[in-house]
Amino acid sequence: MTGRAEALQAASSMMPLEGDPDGIRRHASRYTRVAEDVGTAVAELRRTIADAEAHESEAMTELVGQADEVLPRLAQIQDRYETAGSALATFAEVLDWAQSDVSSAIEVRESTSGTIATYDAQISETQHSMQWAPADQIEEYRDELVRLENAVEPMTTSLLQAQSSYDQALTAVHEAGDAAERRITEAVDADGLSDSAWDSFKSWVTDNMGWIKVLKDALSIIATALGVLSIFFPLLLPFAAAFALATLVTSSTLAATGNGSWLDVGLDFVALATLGVGSVLGSGVKIGVRALKATRASRLAWRTAKQPGILKALSRPARAVRQFGSASARVGDDLARALPEGMVLRNGAELAGRPVYRSLEDVWKVFRGGGTDGAAFASIAKHARLGSGGMIDDAILYGGQSMRDMAFTNNIIGVADAAVSWHDDFINGGILGITPDMREVPGQVGRALGQYSDWWSEVDGGTFDVVGNWDPAGRSS
Repeated sequence: MTGRAEALQAASSMMPLEGDPDGIRRHASRYTRVAEDVGTAVAELRRTIADAEAHESEAMTELVGQADEVLPRLAQIQDRYETAGSALATFAEVLDWAQSDVSSAIEVRESTSGTIATYDAQISETQHSMQWAPADQIEEYRDELVRLENAVEPMTTSLLQAQSSYDQALTAVHEAGDAAERRITEAVDADGLSDSAWDSFKSWVTDNMGWIKVLKDALSIIATALGVLSIFFPLLLPFAAAFALATLVTSSTLAATGNGSWLDVGLDFVALATLGVGSVLGSGVKIGVRALKATRASRLAWRTAKQPGILKALSRPARAVRQFGSASARVGDDLARALPEGMVLRNGAELAGRPVYRSLEDVWKVFRGGGTDGAAFASIAKHARLGSGGMIDDAILYGGQSMRDMAFTNNIIGVADAAVSWHDDFINGGILGITPDMREVPGQVGRALGQYSDWWSEVDGGTFDVVGNWDPAGRSS
């Protein structure tokens, strides 16, 4: 294998250097600010103690006694956060310039490797031809080889230098990472302060956040798919809610430990909430159907019991009561006939089953109705007439149609929320960690997508540190 071939093979393994220097700087700045705040507190406490020495007070005496224990611990905390902030800031700087060097090296490979490979093939072909060429053509082939070697040598040198720069950048990042970890570990071990169970849990999540984020994406995809399908197949709603709850728990865990954004938590909460709202509205629509049957049966029985004469008028309520059962059955049949194909009234009043989907129009009717129950209510309102009329009937129809419209709006919100959530996952690391980085798209389109990706990542990244120092025990961490 020639040196050019070796350079090409080595350069083919160059990959972009992952990492978020700006995010690391934000964490470093936060730690540094905590250290400064602790330092300010120590100075204020020392000044208070100095003032207390001039006054006789039991409270001040107690403060001075407690300070002997508090001040050393505060100093240890300050040192821990100063070290963490300094170590992370240094690592962020190394990572930043290393990423720049890696990007430059990859650009050199992209601009030269194809040409070098072409020259390498021509040189090999010329060498092969020279072995079988007549004696009077040997010199001509030798001159051609010199020309090809001279032409490809500067590009090969550039590629080798790029490879060396790439290797040095990776080495520098690894060494800087090890040094930062070592400094922080030494500071933590030296100060004698033990981490709480929450601190240990945060550390575990941080160490395993790669597969946890992939799990969160998978749960989100399943929850979204089941959520949409549950609009048309209500039996899937409990499973959709279970996966949505698991997604919310996972994203909340990532955010609470500083490894995820609270924007993700908000989106996952909306996804779960829309499922709950849809279920409540569906139950309300079913109650509306039962109310329609009861009121319309009563109205029909009252109409049927009407007979002329004063005595007949006085006995009309009793006859209406006796005829209620027959009227209820007739109204139930009328409501059932108005239902979409595939749906029935179980026990004469409870909506059951699901519509038959033969076309996109059938699908749209269910989606527009906010679900199968809303679609059934819309069909009843349009086609069922027996026993209808009156203020009560109009009020029930209005209430049911209002819940149907709210369910439709709820579904729109759920779909939009899923779109934003998937968009967010796609921008920040890729869905399931396998979708490509938009910054790698070539040309003007790639630059525009990259700028948008950077903007969105900055917006989303701003929600990482909202409660980055939150601790369930009520302490700073």
